Amino acid sequence: MANVLETIRFAPMNLTIGKSPVIHYTLPKTLEAGEIVKYVVMVGFKKISWTGIIAASTESKVTVRLNEGPFRGFNAVHQFVSEGNLTTCYDKFSFQGFNVFPEETFAEIMDKASIVYAIPSRKAAREIYMAVEAKKQTQSFESLDNAATAG
Repeated sequence: MANVLETIRFAPMNLTIGKSPVIHYTLPKTLEAGEIVKYVVMVGFKKISWTGIIAASTESKVTVRLNEGPFRGFNAVHQFVSEGNLTTCYDKFSFQGFNVFPEETFAEIMDKASIVYAIPSRKAAREIYMAVEAKKQTQSFESLDNAATAG
């Protein structure tokens, strides 16, 4: 389960977008109250994004409420359950008062939407992030070493 939670902390590198709307979210580094969760719904070429703030969390369950976005209200519950060597993700969303489309249109979109975890794409993003961080560390150590030997 820890591996899945760590992977969902990276936004997917790419997603296949079709006619059906897809939702994905990105968890913060720590699942503590007050941390920000980023959400995106892709509907064809239209992107709807918002942020939620963690209201409460346990080791396997995160409750989120609206931080900023095109709604009057938003709530989500994300639960992660270990089942042998697999992790099952359960997500529940509720929206109140959409401001960009008529509420009925948004409700239709969300009824058709699928949640996409895109684990391979997120792992690719994680690998690139780690490579960049490793290069930064190497450059930092080289600069420190050069500065120490310059005098």
